[in-house]
Amino acid sequence: MPAGVQLRITATSFLLPGDAAWDELARTHTLDFGTFGDWPGALLSSSGTALLWVVVLEDLVTPEAVEGSPEFAELLHPLLTVLKKRLENAPEAHTAVAWLAWRPDSPIRSVRTQRFWKRLGEALATSLRQMAALHPSLLLLDLDELFARPGMDACLDPRNWYAVRCRFSRRGIAETARATAALLSRAAAAPRKLMVLDCDNTLWGGIVGEVGLAGLALGQDGVGRAFSDFQRSIRRLTHEGLLLSLCSKNNEVDVWKVFDEHPSMVLRRSDIIAWRINWRNKADNVMELAHDLDLGLDAVVFVDDNPLEREQMRRYLPQVLTPEMPVEVFAWPWLIDALNDAATFQVTTEDRRKTEQYRSRSGFLAQRGSARDEIEFLRTIELQPDAVSISAGTVSRAAQLCAKTNQFNLRTIRHTEGALLELASRPGTCAFLMQLSDRFGDHGLTGLAIAVSSESQKSAFLDTFLLSCRVLGRHAEAWMLQTLVTSLRAKGVEWLIAEFRETGRNSVARDFLAGHGFVRLCDIPEKPRQLLCREAKGFWAAGEAFAARLDSIVVPYMELFHYARTAAD
Repeated sequence: MPAGVQLRITATSFLLPGDAAWDELARTHTLDFGTFGDWPGALLSSSGTALLWVVVLEDLVTPEAVEGSPEFAELLHPLLTVLKKRLENAPEAHTAVAWLAWRPDSPIRSVRTQRFWKRLGEALATSLRQMAALHPSLLLLDLDELFARPGMDACLDPRNWYAVRCRFSRRGIAETARATAALLSRAAAAPRKLMVLDCDNTLWGGIVGEVGLAGLALGQDGVGRAFSDFQRSIRRLTHEGLLLSLCSKNNEVDVWKVFDEHPSMVLRRSDIIAWRINWRNKADNVMELAHDLDLGLDAVVFVDDNPLEREQMRRYLPQVLTPEMPVEVFAWPWLIDALNDAATFQVTTEDRRKTEQYRSRSGFLAQRGSARDEIEFLRTIELQPDAVSISAGTVSRAAQLCAKTNQFNLRTIRHTEGALLELASRPGTCAFLMQLSDRFGDHGLTGLAIAVSSESQKSAFLDTFLLSCRVLGRHAEAWMLQTLVTSLRAKGVEWLIAEFRETGRNSVARDFLAGHGFVRLCDIPEKPRQLLCREAKGFWAAGEAFAARLDSIVVPYMELFHYARTAAD
């Protein structure tokens, strides 16, 4: 194409007009950038001029817009409609569309299902190619593919292929190893549950006690917008089950004034489940927050702009994840979006409601603490448990409970989804999830019980018995046990064998068996004890053994559950 041919350039983002990066294109074209953000008008008005339209999908469809999984056509309709009109009005003029659909994310989230954002990008690419098939003047440039090449050149090495049949470079192998380590780590352990956030110069720019609301950098262009986007990235994680708390050396009234009154705050007071806003050592505050929420320190992420505070946290509480924050705030949103430790394979209904559920838990604890009679109080809150079978629709939550639950967990066996489905399908097995609601709300699927029958079908082994810490204090574990007993009796099972495996974190469950009708196996007469030992062979995991005769066991606290809906099959 001869030099001097005009090319209109428009985009959803600013493209640095006049920068040396455009020199090669400027040697063959006269570049007309128009004004920033004028892409709809440019597509509709420059009918006789060649046009380059640079589209960043995230500029037009925010990550929040895809949370409800709307139809692709609905999200893409505005930009495709304008492009279609351009092609119809200027069929002879070249229209080049360069689009970028990529955005940072953790590979953990795509292990089970393809991410909606990825599918949206593919839908855009498909729609553009369909249009290109009908309009020869439409030229397509996939920036995901174009930008991937420098990365591919670094990660693949044809010399290794021809020399030793290895397609990867050392860099490619290292990247693969790093991602694999993250996946295996997530498969073996739950994601972090609680993010503890500093406030001044972390959630916003500036010290509110010194500059006031008007002086904060938040929401404006530049660094203020970066702080807002940082908050957006954090809030998206709350929809995947992450809890948020504050730990700030500040005056509490100043902090809440920002949350309640600053027009550019993305996070709201209702997003925060707990806080310590004082002048004490932050390590002590974090320990208190974790204790109050019944979380281990290894479930905590600490985010603070101050390198001294980060270093002290790493020194005094090494179990807490303390990311190194880049000097430039502009990099913070990406850091949060791609944080492997907060990413999950799959987001469950309970994850999306986690903040609400923990707030209900706080209300329950407050009222229980002020009640004179605990049992009488529990009678009044309308406990309503339900047994839900383990199926394709619920197994992800069952596996999540196995991975996450540490405190009330008799054996702490980390079953995978496949293992859970296999156990639940065995003949004679009694397996269910407990869904619990009461006057404080619907707590979701919070308990898991699996009893596997022996070959003789006369005894069963309590393979898994756990309860989320969010519903401790309601004696829901007693209802779960009674449900097991009723179901096993109906199958003709005479004995239920159990064990308690000490892990250092499940002391709250230590006395459950002895307090709910079980006796130590060593205290059972020799003849039935020998039979039970033979039938339980293969299940033991070096824990303390117990057994209960089902025709005589009396499970306490059943008077609390007159609202129970069903029993397990």
